[in-house]
Amino acid sequence: MNYYEILGVDKDVTPKDLKKAYKRLAKKWHPDLNRDDPKTAERKMREINVAYDTLSDEVKRIDYNKKLDAESKNQGQKKSAHETATPKTKRTSTNTSSGKVDFENIHSSFESFFGFNPKNHEVTNEDKLNTFSKDKRPKNPLDTTDFFEKFMGFKK
Repeated sequence: MNYYEILGVDKDVTPKDLKKAYKRLAKKWHPDLNRDDPKTAERKMREINVAYDTLSDEVKRIDYNKKLDAESKNQGQKKSAHETATPKTKRTSTNTSSGKVDFENIHSSFESFFGFNPKNHEVTNEDKLNTFSKDKRPKNPLDTTDFFEKFMGFKK
């Protein structure tokens, strides 16, 4: 919620009307006058004070308006980009051997590809897991150190 909405005023409010709105809300939400729900009153009063402090100071108000304009511009760009984006279809398959991935059950796809279940750390296909020689096989089946060392052309 922005400061103008908190105080219930328009963006082009005059200083005099801004002060009237502040006083009206301060009377309504002051914690001394709302003993039945002091936490809500304190929270509302903090919001009202911050909003009034910002909007009553000319320099702070100009900065705040610039920030609001930038946010609304970004929101408009995000919305138009979202509206023009093509909808993505749900891609799922239970046949992981054909190269398709079951996104509903990604762990089983991972397991069938790597031969290792990441949830319970169980080896399910020793042939897929043992791509390294027995004596050089890393303890962690997900360790990609050798791959990166070969790719980068150096060893630790």
